[in-house]
Amino acid sequence: MAIFNFNENDISRLIEKKDLKGLVKALNYKSDSFIRYKAAEALGKIGTSTEVDDLINALKDEDSSVREMVIYALGEIGDKKAIIPLISNYEDEDDEIREITIYSLGEIGGRDALEFIRLAINEENENIRIRAVEAIGKISNPNSVEELIFALDDEIDDVKLSAINALGEIANDKAIIPLIRIFDDEKWNVRKLCLQSLGRIDDCTLEPFINALNDEDWHVREKAAEIIGKYGDEEGIRYLNKIINDQDDDVRARASSILKKWESKDTPKVKKLGTKKNKSAQHRLEEVIDKIGKDEAVDILIEYLNDDNPEIRHRSAEVLGEIGDERAVIPLINALKDEKHSVQWRAKEALRKIGSPAVLPLIDKMDDEDPDIRRRAACALGDIRDERAISPLIENLDDNDAIVRLKTAISLSKFGEKAIQPLIEALNNDSFEVREKAALALGEIGNPIALKPLEESLSDENPYVRNGAANAIKLIKK
Repeated sequence: MAIFNFNENDISRLIEKKDLKGLVKALNYKSDSFIRYKAAEALGKIGTSTEVDDLINALKDEDSSVREMVIYALGEIGDKKAIIPLISNYEDEDDEIREITIYSLGEIGGRDALEFIRLAINEENENIRIRAVEAIGKISNPNSVEELIFALDDEIDDVKLSAINALGEIANDKAIIPLIRIFDDEKWNVRKLCLQSLGRIDDCTLEPFINALNDEDWHVREKAAEIIGKYGDEEGIRYLNKIINDQDDDVRARASSILKKWESKDTPKVKKLGTKKNKSAQHRLEEVIDKIGKDEAVDILIEYLNDDNPEIRHRSAEVLGEIGDERAVIPLINALKDEKHSVQWRAKEALRKIGSPAVLPLIDKMDDEDPDIRRRAACALGDIRDERAISPLIENLDDNDAIVRLKTAISLSKFGEKAIQPLIEALNNDSFEVREKAALALGEIGNPIALKPLEESLSDENPYVRNGAANAIKLIKK
């Protein structure tokens, strides 16, 4: 049997040639999980239904990062053959991989995927509920409106916001009354998003938008004015004349701009403008890339990271990663907080591709108050593999969030031999959590040099550390 050896340059050549058979071989390359990860990523971008079976087999990969990318790749290809294997694999995975599974099922769509996703709205983990609601909105099946209306009462704001947005994407008139009801929420961002979703529903009258012109928050009043202007309705324009002297500069400017367009007859007289706006934004983005060129479009792409359309944000992050300009580092790090998982994922991937210039800003984010940001920063640092990140990652092994600790340990394992000595030293750290996760990382690296220090940790006073050391020893000997 022929023995194949792969490195990163080989993967780049395979991608350039669109050598799908070669990428499938790399997907099964046991010696390096990073090669498998890159192969899965490439197959997601350029692969076809022919490679779906190989990706399904890779759902059992021993490296969780590889499995994440495989699941994501299956979602990008979108072959319904993957639905049942993804569902079957769901219960055996951690919460983060379950999130990605729900996302990919939403990308694939179909009745079986939708039925499973609808069940996930009842999951205990709030992030999974958010992904489920987003996926239902993506599939846009009117039969799912009831579940989304139910999710409007979720105690977690992000679930509620995702449900509001999803109801806008489906744009079914059954959602009008529930959205108007939820408009009484005390938070302005909830009220503003309610207006945005109502503006996408054909049968919604002007009344809720006119009423919102009196809202106490300027964000809401500005959004109401924007939607009224897009309706192109003379009655609504009369109400805009009444807020031309609004106390807020932004609201006055918005109303004034709309009135000027109306007077010049430039305002489009269409009812449902949400979709048209998104198509226009997508067209503008691709036009920028095609006509101006990627390198020259960096500033505009950075601006598009804040576009209302998640597909635009997703594509902008992707292109910024391909360009690799360090000007995009901070905006991409900010995009790690994006409400859409696909945008978060692409921002992390873009930071990895930019590499060295992103390391220090990502290290700073290891102290962010949001555990999701700390987790994504740790993952990105592990993907970049810059030695400057080793010590900060080790210090982060005692993070107060269990998922952050786990992802940090996995990231450290990607540094290979460079991280062995610092991790061995961490086996004597005062924090038992640091000692436990250091042992886990050493086991993942698999170098016999760590056996003796790990054997000494078998007598550690903490049972978690002893268990972690024992598992690491088994991994190394295996």
